Formats: sequence, C-alpha cells, structure tokens
Amino acid sequence: MRIGTIKQIWRFAVKSMAGEQLDVCTVGMRGIPGDRGWVVRDETVDRLATGSRFPLLMRCAARYREPPVNGFVPHVDMRLPDGTHIGSDLTDVNARLTTLLGKPVSLCPLASDNSEQSAIQLNSARGTYFDVAPIHVLTSASLAEMKRLAPAADWDVRRFRPNFFVETDAALEGLVDAEWGGRKLRIGEVELLCEIPCERCGMTIQAQADLPKDESVLRTIVKEANTNLGSYASVLKPGEVRVGDLVELI
Repeated sequence: MRIGTIKQIWRFAVKSMAGEQLDVCTVGMRGIPGDRGWVVRDETVDRLATGSRFPLLMRCAARYREPPVNGFVPHVDMRLPDGTHIGSDLTDVNARLTTLLGKPVSLCPLASDNSEQSAIQLNSARGTYFDVAPIHVLTSASLAEMKRLAPAADWDVRRFRPNFFVETDAALEGLVDAEWGGRKLRIGEVELLCEIPCERCGMTIQAQADLPKDESVLRTIVKEANTNLGSYASVLKPGEVRVGDLVELI
C-alpha cells in the first residue's frame, strides 16, 4: 500500500539538540549512522540530560564536521542559544555546557566500533542513545489531524524530531502511523518493522530556535491521541534513503 514519499530526513548529532536535514542517508541495522551519536550527561545524577529536563538543550543545534561512517563518531560543532559556536573537541566544552545548563554536565560520544578512535569512546547502555528504537517515522497526515483538532497550536515537525517525515498521499487522513504496529514499511532500499507508537513527553512543548514554547501541543496529543504521535521502527533491511523516495506499507 502506497503511503506517500519522504519529505524530510533528519539526523540528530547530539541527543536533544536540534538536528540537521539530509538529502540522502544510509540506514544500517542501528539506524542512520551518527544519529544521537553524542549526549550531554548530567553528572549530578549520572544520567543522560534530555530536553524535557534541560529545555535549553533544545535551543542548541549540532552538526557533524564529517560524515559518520562504519561506527566512527566524528566531532561536532554546536550552536548555543546566544549564537556562540563551540566544538566537541574544545578543551573547556564541558565547562561551557555546565554554565549554560546550570548543573555539572559532560559531553559524551557513543562508543565507536573503530578501535583507532578510542579517544572518543564511551561505554553506553544498550550501545545506543535511542529512547526506544533506531528509527522514528512521522507522517504529514498525523500532523494535519493534530492541526485540525487544535488549529491554534504550533505543529511544526521540528517539535517531534523524526528521522523520516513522510508526505502522505492526499487520500490518507487521520493518525495513520498509529495503526502501523507490527507492520512493515519499505522506504527506498530500506525495510522497517514498525514496533510501537511514539509516546510523547514535555520535549514537544519546549521552545526551539524560532519556535515558541507551546503547552497546548502536548495537551492535545494526550487528549486526542492517547499521548502518541508517530511510530518507532527497527531496521529489517539496510540501504539508502533519499528525499522523494516512495514509502509503502507492505
């Protein structure tokens, strides 16, 4: 069944910071290489710092200096809310982020599969920084349905941080991705298994760059969509995905 086409591809170099749009990406069994390759760790409680607990993270943005390939996690350049740019290899990067967030934090990379890059390795739980699954898919039909239910709210796709944003065909309406649990998607060369709906949290309401804080976004999702919007997916068949590729439910 045809769903639509890929409108946007997103990779998030640092968890909870704004991501970067790609025209094309490879997808491996662990998702898009480099996605959530870095994280800010709250040293006061020894846990990951997320945008729901540290909203200022969502007003930062991060980009890789070079493409992440073969398990290698390159350094990133970050833009802070005041427009300052800092790199992950800056000697005082942790102090700069600590000042920004108001608590002792450290910037940590995901463990690299390449032993030659041991200088930026970190042993992390489950070997990833994903919340649930390596791929997150969201459709324009679902956002359109949310906008119909709450037209005054700001339903910018950046609030929801999908890897693949699908422009659904005109005939499809409603929360279409909520019905995909256990179904397979084909996107370009890639096949995905839709696992569970994406449960939303306070990150969706937080301000980002030119997006204002909007508490009505999460209230609407809780009331009208059982707190879920989008679908988490695992990878069955790796390959390449490009903007404009056909998306099919198989």
